[in-house]
Amino acid sequence: MNKIHNKIHLVQYLMPPVTHHSTATWKHPRNMMGGQFRFDRPEIWQHVVRLCEQAKYDAVFLADVEGLYSDWGASPAGAVQYGSQSICFEPTIVLTWMAAATSQLGLVMTLTTNSYPPYVAARKFATLDHLSAGRAGWNLVAAFHQAAFQNLGQTHVLDHAERYERADEYLDLCYRLWDSWEEDAVVMDSAGDTFADPTKVHEVNFEGKWFQCRGPLNIHRSPQGKPVIAQAGQSEQGRAFAAKHAEIIFSIQPYRDGMQEYYADVKARMQKCDRDPDTCKILFGMQPIVGETPDSARAKADFHNALLTPEGGLVQLSAVLGQDLSQLNLDDPLANLPPAPGIQGLLDAYTHSSQGKTATIRDMALDMSRGVSVPQVVGTPEQIADWMQETMQIVGGDGFILSPVYLPGSIEEFASMVVPVLQRRRLVRTEYTNGTLRDNLLAF
Repeated sequence: MNKIHNKIHLVQYLMPPVTHHSTATWKHPRNMMGGQFRFDRPEIWQHVVRLCEQAKYDAVFLADVEGLYSDWGASPAGAVQYGSQSICFEPTIVLTWMAAATSQLGLVMTLTTNSYPPYVAARKFATLDHLSAGRAGWNLVAAFHQAAFQNLGQTHVLDHAERYERADEYLDLCYRLWDSWEEDAVVMDSAGDTFADPTKVHEVNFEGKWFQCRGPLNIHRSPQGKPVIAQAGQSEQGRAFAAKHAEIIFSIQPYRDGMQEYYADVKARMQKCDRDPDTCKILFGMQPIVGETPDSARAKADFHNALLTPEGGLVQLSAVLGQDLSQLNLDDPLANLPPAPGIQGLLDAYTHSSQGKTATIRDMALDMSRGVSVPQVVGTPEQIADWMQETMQIVGGDGFILSPVYLPGSIEEFASMVVPVLQRRRLVRTEYTNGTLRDNLLAF
């Protein structure tokens, strides 16, 4: 069994601009109240990352989808009406504003293997890594929902196994492009009329099943060499891919038994891949709601949860499963659903860790609407810190990705109230290492 660390890594989850994990975010009266904090202004996103950096988080994590969810009712109308991640800013642009407002915080963004040719993706991340002084991370996603394929001009959705096979080749090509410039290729020798040594810049001449590329990259080697690779593999193929490549894994597990099984399984897979398990941090989603007293925290949670409807969750659930759930009886058992062409691992995680109860479609729809099935943790700063510490001790995990219920208040409250408790317990960092994102992840 892998050793249990007495440290907790913190990453802030965001899906700019108006809904993140919770479909109630946009309805909340404390969410981005206008002025400089209006959702479509850069100031709110720069404020958010400054808060995270002041609290010494490892990184901010930007999720992304390339289109409106359209599986529910075979139409995007539900996503538009219920705000189910229905506006989604292009993350590269958002991260440039965030990078300019910070100097230490890691910057992880989602990019699917359908968005661009590998060469373009490799350029984007090399550029971000250079201009952020080594803080770039890539959440690599093997695109799953039909609308995204259609928006990108693709008519055929690959099956689950093919998507991961293609993603593996995609990333292999990116690795070769990032390595096409040796570390000391740039010599800036004006006397010898040599900007860079041609013998240290190499074509890749890649010929694969899915991709071809001559190379080399037209950007020199970045501070990290390659971005930190993040992944959210839940299924069998996803776990195998994550064990092979990932340095950060984001896992959605509603209960601790699911977290424990996932952590042990992926760390064991890493060892079989001849990887040191400590070089990958497995972070579990959580939705903290903190109050000065237990009653005030519960009142905040009750207010948020009363804003939820199952329809908003069904829009998202239909999209991630690749099935139209609009005509189903919400009280039918979740186990009755046929195998999903989409993110099967998410359905498996919820079904298998429902703690003995017969989960219904309504149950998961509401959990999706509330926070995409991440556990909602409600309490005082001490109570939330207790839950986090106990969870890591039981699970053996490496930390958490924090899901907000309103912005910027959720981050302000957690950073000012819970982080100091964790710091006094020496569970989270009090300073950065002044290195790259990878350096900070490996520092403890």
